[in-house]
Amino acid sequence: MQLRAYLTALTLALPLCAAHAGDWTVRFDGAGPLKIGMRFDTVNKVLGEHMERMPKALRGTPNCFQLEPARQPGLLLMFVGDVLKRVDVMEEGIQSERGIGLGDPVEKIRQVYGEAATSAPQAYDDSEQTLTVKAGGGQYAIRFDTSKGKVGAIYAGAWKEVQYIEGCL
Repeated sequence: MQLRAYLTALTLALPLCAAHAGDWTVRFDGAGPLKIGMRFDTVNKVLGEHMERMPKALRGTPNCFQLEPARQPGLLLMFVGDVLKRVDVMEEGIQSERGIGLGDPVEKIRQVYGEAATSAPQAYDDSEQTLTVKAGGGQYAIRFDTSKGKVGAIYAGAWKEVQYIEGCL
């Protein structure tokens, strides 16, 4: 009888686990099951992957590297000092916690985040914008870069690393 109850509970729980594992929504503090501040080895365990650290000789800066997990293509993970600091959205289909995704109009960012979204010209193109929203008392942020009036890139994580404009630089 106990075995039957256990199997029933397990059967009911599996869809919940699968739904959570498949939810790669980008938040201020991470994406999917990943949280900003996790160590590299913990990220590998959570993902069930065997990602390898980029060799220091190939890095733009010796203490920082980025990897795309096989489990979630289109998401780039930034590690600084072997700690997850930022996630970058590289493909359509992955959205912010408030439903903003690549290709959405800039107006949607303003509607959803309101005055919390501060705007500045992009570093390499004054005709485009960077909209940034801080959270966690300024500890975290989400940055949206625009391209032709639409969201062209999304970066989320630790405030300092979200401000990097060229990967680890």
